[in-house]
Amino acid sequence: MSGSAGADSLSGHQDTEAKPAPEAPAADGAESLAATLSGVRAGNGSRSASDDVEGDGRAGDEDRTRRQEEFRATRADGLGSLGVRSSAVFITGDGHSFSGQISGGDSVKGGDGGGLVFTLVSRRTVAEIVRVYVRPDGYDEIQRAGEEGSLMLLSVSPRWGGTSTAIRLLADLGQVHELRFSGDLAAVPVESLPEGCGFILDRISVRQLATLRARDLPSLEDRFQKRHSKLVVILDADARTPDHAVERAVHRISTPPSAAQVLTSHLTYLLGSTSEAKSLLTEHGLGDQLATVEPNSFDASQLVELARDLAEAAAGRGTFEEALVRFQDRAQRDVEDWYDEIDGPDQRSIVVALSVLDSMTYDAVTRAAARLEQAWRDDDAGGGALPARARRPRRARLQAARARITNEARNTRYGRAELEIASFLDSSYPERLLRHIWHEHDYDRDLVLAWLNGLASDVEGRVRIRSAMAIGYLSQFAFDTIRRDIITPWARSGDGDERERAVAALSLPARHPDTAGRVIRMVLEWCERTGPLRRTAARALGSSVGAVLATGPDARLSELAEKPDAVLHVCIGDSLAELMADADGDRQIELLRLLDNWSAERAAGRQAAGVTAFLEVAATLWRVVPSPDGDTHWPSLLWMATEGSSDSAIAPARPIIARLWSRALVAPGSDQAVHRVFRRWALSAERSPQLQPHLVRLLLEAATTKRQAGLLAAHARRLRDPEPLAPDLAARLLDVLSQRSHGW
Repeated sequence: MSGSAGADSLSGHQDTEAKPAPEAPAADGAESLAATLSGVRAGNGSRSASDDVEGDGRAGDEDRTRRQEEFRATRADGLGSLGVRSSAVFITGDGHSFSGQISGGDSVKGGDGGGLVFTLVSRRTVAEIVRVYVRPDGYDEIQRAGEEGSLMLLSVSPRWGGTSTAIRLLADLGQVHELRFSGDLAAVPVESLPEGCGFILDRISVRQLATLRARDLPSLEDRFQKRHSKLVVILDADARTPDHAVERAVHRISTPPSAAQVLTSHLTYLLGSTSEAKSLLTEHGLGDQLATVEPNSFDASQLVELARDLAEAAAGRGTFEEALVRFQDRAQRDVEDWYDEIDGPDQRSIVVALSVLDSMTYDAVTRAAARLEQAWRDDDAGGGALPARARRPRRARLQAARARITNEARNTRYGRAELEIASFLDSSYPERLLRHIWHEHDYDRDLVLAWLNGLASDVEGRVRIRSAMAIGYLSQFAFDTIRRDIITPWARSGDGDERERAVAALSLPARHPDTAGRVIRMVLEWCERTGPLRRTAARALGSSVGAVLATGPDARLSELAEKPDAVLHVCIGDSLAELMADADGDRQIELLRLLDNWSAERAAGRQAAGVTAFLEVAATLWRVVPSPDGDTHWPSLLWMATEGSSDSAIAPARPIIARLWSRALVAPGSDQAVHRVFRRWALSAERSPQLQPHLVRLLLEAATTKRQAGLLAAHARRLRDPEPLAPDLAARLLDVLSQRSHGW
């Protein structure tokens, strides 16, 4: 790796922490995510506010809250773009024991290669597949075998719907999970998996197939049967096993349904009418064109995308001709060979930039592509004259990149705006291209990593996070090198933005069976350090890595909460907000009780952590509830304390949230943070008056003493002076408090 991979890289001493790393220069405060962990940058100094705070640690800062929301949304998009589900991931093994929403560890028999990662397929996805699935030839026999046994080897051509077939076979079980396992198939840790579920094992390697023997199959099936579960192993149709008895046990889908059948089924689902779907296919000659589509020229997922495009065209958004052109481009499955034949750094740079920033703004993609193109030109020139730059129209460049531009309304810092969004026609390209570039264009590894590292300092926060995630994706192929040269320097930085990059980067290797164990051990080690590394660990203990610890990261976060570090407490709050956003009702109550217990302690450390983290969760966790008059933006904790009372899982939330507000009102040094959060909640209630009575009632429950009531009244008066920020809510609250004061 080149020395430019990280500005704070320490030659030969990257894994030690003798003293803090040099402070990074401050980026533009308007765009930087550097304040994500603790507020806006301080004054004219070069330090981020995450390292220059006092008292309440700037919990609840509005600008930093916005960046946290941006971070979570961007990371979720990045995980999806790189083929990873953003939630309901589990990791198990027989090394360290980890569990929780994500339970994890690593099998260390000869290395980390035995780790198992399984991802829950949502009930909605299962239901949709059941509804639209088209049975291929021979499916009835396969279904009978699936009903009778607990193990099936299913051979299908790549991207011909093997996963959909497996989901259809397992749909009647309680849950369906997709597995990733890099050890021998006979050693799948069946006993670590939940009972009564269906499991799909895809992406098995040539080595795994070569080591599979017929004698292993009865034992494996018996173990799944005892767990009342089933396993479907998907094999590549071209793969062959050395054991002929295994070959005889394989069930095969030799020919998928026709393109017209698959498309009609999905169109019927989208349009709600079989006759309308068939009518649409007969118009514009679509039926005739689909009849000529050979099975080996398309992926089933491409037909799903075509159905969506046609449904959009039927609704007046786009044209049928554009939908067909996009399908024809998607049908070119030779993406790796196609990339190898791209000529010129200008065109290659667009493709690689899209691999990192797929479905982001066209401006961001072209800005990133320009930097990469310049790096390639400088490298190709070798100090000599640079070759001339091609100047082709945008339409031609995008067509050559198998990409498109759509206009979408998205949230920006100053409200909703229509933006030009650039994306590949085939959503599988980003992961496939990045993997291909790393392995087959290895001479460009240092250049691409240096470009990504530079891109992680872009002016746009979303670009920085997606670049960090691309680095994290590549780390599964060279974890120790990328960890040492890029991720660890970010993690030990005094700049909160760089620490957030480390958290984003770890999201992907934490979900890969070959690297999950090492990521876990590294983050646990950071918990024992001081300063920035500990703060990064606290952030990583959110939904990035933290849920892979035993029963969740609660015990580790409790240990960190003892430390007298206000910024660390804000980091803990951000991580708890992430965990709550991904959790079911029971788990949300567990996390609220954790804060409740901390804030009730007499020890100053955890008491301060409980209050600060609660205020951070209250500030950054929001819920959008549709209504006839438009979307209503609820503070999630207010919604849980109000609307959640009818849900038995989260009904206990109200008294806990009221107690937390009660303690926050009188906690030492919390006045400014309380007011920032109170102000945001009040402004939301001012915009949506239906929230006002709920907020007033909750706050009155929190003000159980005369002192608390007086402090609450002072916060309400501040909303009206010097500017009337929330006059109706403030007046309502002051009126009720005034009436109650006669009873003290």
